[in-house]
Amino acid sequence: MLVMLASCFILVGLSYYLLNLFSGMVAAPRTPVEEREARGELLLPFEEEITCMETSMDGRYLAAVARGRTDGKRLLVLDLEEGGRVVWEKDIRGDRAHWAGDSLTLVFEDGGDILSLDLGQERPAPIQLAAGPEYEEDPLPSPDGRRVLYRASVGGGDGYEFRVVGMEGSGEPLVFGKGQGPAAWDPLGARFVCLVAEDELTVDRDTGSIIQKADVREGAWVDRHPCREEARYLWWPEPGSFLYVGPYDRGGETRAVWFEVKPSGEEEKRFSTDGLGADFSSRFFCPERGGTRLAYRGLEGLEILDTRLRAIIRFRHVGAPGAPLAWRESAGEILWWEPGGVYHLVLE
Repeated sequence: MLVMLASCFILVGLSYYLLNLFSGMVAAPRTPVEEREARGELLLPFEEEITCMETSMDGRYLAAVARGRTDGKRLLVLDLEEGGRVVWEKDIRGDRAHWAGDSLTLVFEDGGDILSLDLGQERPAPIQLAAGPEYEEDPLPSPDGRRVLYRASVGGGDGYEFRVVGMEGSGEPLVFGKGQGPAAWDPLGARFVCLVAEDELTVDRDTGSIIQKADVREGAWVDRHPCREEARYLWWPEPGSFLYVGPYDRGGETRAVWFEVKPSGEEEKRFSTDGLGADFSSRFFCPERGGTRLAYRGLEGLEILDTRLRAIIRFRHVGAPGAPLAWRESAGEILWWEPGGVYHLVLE
């Protein structure tokens, strides 16, 4: 009897081991690629290098962080309906600027502070959203425009912690504890995901990255997910499951693979591309607001992953690898910068 029980336990253990082994060996899905020959056109002459840009939801204004001829940077708001007229500008020490929801409020970083600018006011002036001695960076407004997620330095140079503050800038921020980028909001603006901080990872772990999930209604982390592979970028296009993308090397071939993480914690390979190689980072990606398309400029050209169509559209002659991108949903087009100016390509 004891021998039979021992045999059963061995068989169960072996089955579990083989299940995990073969699940990791499943080939990455070959996502269909539709190649198009469109090249795009110059929309706005602009000589300075743009490192980050985003259009307002109505498509009228373009916020751009530009690198000048010196070491400094400028944040500009350009009116695309008036030939790129500069309606507001400021010298900053920062890299990120984003529009908050469908409003005309711009959120940006400057010298370790998170600021907002209401362009709808007669005389727009920045206000500080989070007051404190910590160095603050990487602001990311929630999709509903009510909150801003950002990173703040932890005392003694011991990494960063994630915080959330209301768009009005009043009240104390919610402090969620240590983590690292990239981060992504869920479509409802109630939860976000990011990576676990490096110093909280065990040396002997047999997984890639570890993703942690927070709920702003509870003001706390609510879940952790060990990834099979390294997560370079997180994306949450629809309620429920979110995705991460990372390099996936099997048999000497490296592809970028998107893994879907379901609410149950189950992980599944969903999409892949050979257009990114292994050397890519979170700055390559530009998600459509409120949509299911993700744009990025890789080795093979501009690619747009459409999760609804389960396909990739590729434009080989558009932009340069890592070029800053911006969706202009109101016009059905995508923008990018390359030397000489801002270009656009109509998609619809």
